[in-house]
Amino acid sequence: MDNTIIPYAEESDISSEELDDSSDDDIYSHQLSNNIGIHFNKFNTHGNFMNMENTKDYESVRNKYFTPELKRIRLLVDSKNVDHTLDHSTSNYTMHFEGKDVSNATGGYGNFDNVIGFRLIKAMIPNSIYTVNDNNRNIIVKLSTGSDVSINLTSSSYTFQELGDHLISTLNAHGSLPGFSIVKDTKTYKYTISNSSAFLIKWNSSIGSAYRLFGFFNIDGTSYNTSYTSNNVVQQNIHFVDLVIPEIPYIACKRNSNGKNIIDRIPLDESSGSLVYYSSDINLDNFFYPINIDKLTIQLYEDTSNSLYDCQNNDNSFEFEITILNKNV
Repeated sequence: MDNTIIPYAEESDISSEELDDSSDDDIYSHQLSNNIGIHFNKFNTHGNFMNMENTKDYESVRNKYFTPELKRIRLLVDSKNVDHTLDHSTSNYTMHFEGKDVSNATGGYGNFDNVIGFRLIKAMIPNSIYTVNDNNRNIIVKLSTGSDVSINLTSSSYTFQELGDHLISTLNAHGSLPGFSIVKDTKTYKYTISNSSAFLIKWNSSIGSAYRLFGFFNIDGTSYNTSYTSNNVVQQNIHFVDLVIPEIPYIACKRNSNGKNIIDRIPLDESSGSLVYYSSDINLDNFFYPINIDKLTIQLYEDTSNSLYDCQNNDNSFEFEITILNKNV
């Protein structure tokens, strides 16, 4: 039995011609269905169904819950889903949503068409356990009687006093840099680096951000002295990381001095070695012209230098919300 419900109209509104059962052009001669969303693009919105339900009310409910103009999807991306390689980095990896011979599992993803909005909902990021890492271990020193000498500190976790001792032992271990000493002031958290011979330190020319570890300005010394004291309190932790996703249009990203496609800035407000939980549900919608997204590249940049965050390849995880335009564009 065909369960048919059609818009109801008053008899007075129906002409005698429309009541003619012999008409070959009867507008209801084809198969009818109460699923108007599938079988009818347009229907009588000025009457009632046979069950007396108002057609406008039905259309409103249908569009709100079953055929909305916008659809929102939550998407989970994590570094554990990426195949390891010799240059594997959890601060720079690509998640493919479908296809063969890709570097991650794709089940449950699929391409996303007509994407007009993108935002971060939640993130889980490790706070680097190392005080010294590949981004801040290099220091260039020059004695008044010699040439530039580049030294590299050992990547590891240090206390304030341990880091000062490690700097001096590294300097004195170099054959052309003897006679260095250091004072570690635990009240001001500043260092005083000394040598019997005049010297200077080229903090800006050094690769990375070692100047922060020892509390100095990011400039090269120009005059030789036998002693230098920290300009600022030492900063021996990373304050935040920027989440960059190149596939997202810049119009939907946060404006910044480097012009990177920054989705959000995530504070590292947990102790070193801990996992940072970040929620960003307060981000407002920021729409862009419809695009297709078949992959996302996750890049994490540290707070000081234009370098990828060194988290010692600990894993991270993200939850995103994608807004899709349902109508064909």
